[in-house]
Amino acid sequence: MLYELQKKKSIAYTTVMNTMDRLYEKDLLDRKIQKSKGGAYLYYVYWPKLEEANFKEVAVRQVLGSLMDNFDELVTTCLVERAAINDKQLEVLKEKIDKTLKERRNEQHVKL
Repeated sequence: MLYELQKKKSIAYTTVMNTMDRLYEKDLLDRKIQKSKGGAYLYYVYWPKLEEANFKEVAVRQVLGSLMDNFDELVTTCLVERAAINDKQLEVLKEKIDKTLKERRNEQHVKL
């Protein structure tokens, strides 16, 4: 991974390894320890835990979750304003909100 990234720009080994370790801790990557050919040192081999589509969904949910935790109303406003640029996107957003509200009401009704 490091060598592929270094072909495009100068990047430190520690930056790549810290990033890979964080992605592993967030359960987005898996890894195993391997020995070098001569057995002189150990290194990690990483691979994705998710297919690309699932990875994108998890990544977006984590980013939005963090943003909502820290900037709740601002994030909501920005999402609505962004969706409002396109009537179709705005309609999709409205349908998803209506569906979620209906499901929540049904869940609350069942609990009673």
